Amino acid sequence: MNVWVMFIIGLIVGWLAEWIIDWRFWRREDETKTAVPDLQAELDIANIKIREMEGKLQEALNREPEVIIKEVIKEKDQLEKIHGIGKVFARRFNEAGVFTFADLAALTSERAEEIISPEEWQAIDPKAWIAEAVEFAAKKGAN
Repeated sequence: MNVWVMFIIGLIVGWLAEWIIDWRFWRREDETKTAVPDLQAELDIANIKIREMEGKLQEALNREPEVIIKEVIKEKDQLEKIHGIGKVFARRFNEAGVFTFADLAALTSERAEEIISPEEWQAIDPKAWIAEAVEFAAKKGAN
């Protein structure tokens, strides 16, 4: 081959190699510089949330310890003791924040039925459940 053809092919190959290296390694630095402000914004948001949570924690610590203990450690009753409430219905009540017989006794029958959301074929009696929950809560309170 002619020396000039080899020289031109070498220039083209060299130019392509330089372009690939430039695109692959040097332009990546520009992309990371644009990502840094996004990280800084996320960090600022996280710091704001931390300050809010610290304020809520301090507010909770300023209250009486008995109230905090009752809110955090809530004793669960076995709602399955009530006739007609099984594991599935008890789990649905727990998911709705009903953990004790007193909680169930405080519900209306409409609210209890709304929490359970029974199928059409299921026969439930929320009024009987609430009456039974009142009895269990009274027995528990007497002990």
